[in-house]
Amino acid sequence: MIRDLRIDNYRLFHQFHLDSIAKVNLIVGNNNSGKSSLLEAIHLLTSDEVRLSLVYILSERGEFVSGIHDPRFDRARTGGYQISQIFHDRLFKLGQTATVHSSSDQTITLKMVLQEAKFVRGLESEQATLFPDVVPELETDGRVELLVFERNGQGTERSIERMQITEDGLLFDRPYNPRRVTHPKSKSRFLTTNNINYDELALLWDKITLTPKENKVIEALQILEPKVERISFTSSQTSNSGILLKLKDKNEPIPLGSMGDGMRRILAITASLVSVDKGTLLVDEIDTGLYHGALVDMWRLVLETAFRQEAQVFATTHSWDCVKAFQQALDSFTEPEIGRLIRLEKVDSQIKAVLYSSNELDIAIEQGIEVR
Repeated sequence: MIRDLRIDNYRLFHQFHLDSIAKVNLIVGNNNSGKSSLLEAIHLLTSDEVRLSLVYILSERGEFVSGIHDPRFDRARTGGYQISQIFHDRLFKLGQTATVHSSSDQTITLKMVLQEAKFVRGLESEQATLFPDVVPELETDGRVELLVFERNGQGTERSIERMQITEDGLLFDRPYNPRRVTHPKSKSRFLTTNNINYDELALLWDKITLTPKENKVIEALQILEPKVERISFTSSQTSNSGILLKLKDKNEPIPLGSMGDGMRRILAITASLVSVDKGTLLVDEIDTGLYHGALVDMWRLVLETAFRQEAQVFATTHSWDCVKAFQQALDSFTEPEIGRLIRLEKVDSQIKAVLYSSNELDIAIEQGIEVR
């Protein structure tokens, strides 16, 4: 579990510190205050697949240049991801470094560095570790640009991953595919405001079905539709029609897609949460598609499940209803200190964090103090 965090030179964060992190954390703040960037940094720090996780992040943000023509290539290229966007100054320059670090429960550091390396044609097999998925056309006078991920800690020895990029800082869309499916055993899951795809939900469900975790997912769906009894996945590969619900007093199953975006959102949140035993779930705009009257029950379920799964949750919101529901759920929980509100705000171009414990959040809401 992460209890403190330091971020240097990642997106909006030049130098950022966050202490006293709880098991369940709700993050608020104005637009462009770093909420999504904070989730991304934590996801990269805790991810089992840093390279693919970064591509997923870049894809979700739309940081992609299309229609690239490079005379060095005989075959067409459709575009590439802008690596410079992950750095605070958004500049592509060798030696550029971004770091995410936590030192409390377990010391763990992820460093992302832009480097140049020597590439020798004809020795590709010998250089496979240094140049995974090498694209020889990207070599310029024996030089290759790389984005290097160096991880230390988390109970493992120092590990290094590399991504080959162009000399002007683009990661081509091949061989990295943004439509990747997170391994169901992954200890870090990141849900953006976009819908989780059918394949990923189906893989998650394979690990949940016929276990006590299935009952927890059904309980979550019953927050929005009390008549839900069962859920099933079919061979259909569409985003919604392949997921069916059995409702009480209904003979025929009902497609999930016919029941509104909130049902799919709460399915994705709960299925992901029950799948990250002792791991990390990150949810951007957690209340997306959810009716405000369901938010207290949703938060109670998240608190209870995170406590039982020994999982850590980080979520963002812009909604005052979501903040109040979080506070009400904490008040009714046996251990209210399980949760904390984190407000991000810009002070002289630096992003600072203001933390509210359960008691402090009670007082702020009672007195009508704006905490978003």
